[in-house]
Amino acid sequence: MLKYFSLVLMSIMACCWQTSAWAGQCYNLERKEPSQLTGIIEYIIFPGPPNYEDVQNGDTPEPSYVLKLSNPICLSGDEFADPKNHFQSVQLVGTKATSKLLQQFLHKNVTVQLTDTMAAATGHHHEPLVATVTAVRPVSYSAPQAKAMDFIDEYGTAATTIRAFYTALGDGQGAAASALVVPEKRSTPAFLASNLTKFYGSLTDRIQLLDIAQESTNIFIVRYHYAAKSHICNGRASIMTSMRNGRNFIQSIHALNGC
Repeated sequence: MLKYFSLVLMSIMACCWQTSAWAGQCYNLERKEPSQLTGIIEYIIFPGPPNYEDVQNGDTPEPSYVLKLSNPICLSGDEFADPKNHFQSVQLVGTKATSKLLQQFLHKNVTVQLTDTMAAATGHHHEPLVATVTAVRPVSYSAPQAKAMDFIDEYGTAATTIRAFYTALGDGQGAAASALVVPEKRSTPAFLASNLTKFYGSLTDRIQLLDIAQESTNIFIVRYHYAAKSHICNGRASIMTSMRNGRNFIQSIHALNGC
């Protein structure tokens, strides 16, 4: 019996602790909260009328920018707000002044100033929180902070191999970059050491890796920038890695936007 009551008491304490832990994460819509949020801007085409299920099955496309938050939040203060619902995506509505900024900062970490915050109430509201964006500013880190974050996020994953690959390209070192590719592909034109050195070593603005996002165990999405004499590239690519004898290698690189 004593053991039973102890378990009940522990359960009650756990519930109280969870409520307390989330108290600082909930925003009250009656108080026009939240006034700002920080996250990564993404672009999503949601399905609209008539069924709100699938654009490819005939529903009207409803494109929208969405802010992906690092930590969950919840809402209160509205009949459509459920404080028990913790979520990490916010549907953004641009104004004439901010719509271009949302496009400009796509896939980037930003802080957005918000107004007209509301809980999802209709089929056109595709995330639990819908808000109008009045300002957008990029989130920047000092060099030591950025380096520490890279180390924490990438340590123990194939991302370190990918970062080394682009670092070598940026330095015009084709041989070092090619050595990070699976052996059977190093002689192909795309990964041949001499070709890598010739192209990346002659850029007017050397290639810079902007960020790495891990999609699965061996699939990563990267963003990079470089400038050649004839064009400027703000590129995205999907990279597949492969483990060989306990070491990570690049298996393939698929450009997602043509450069």
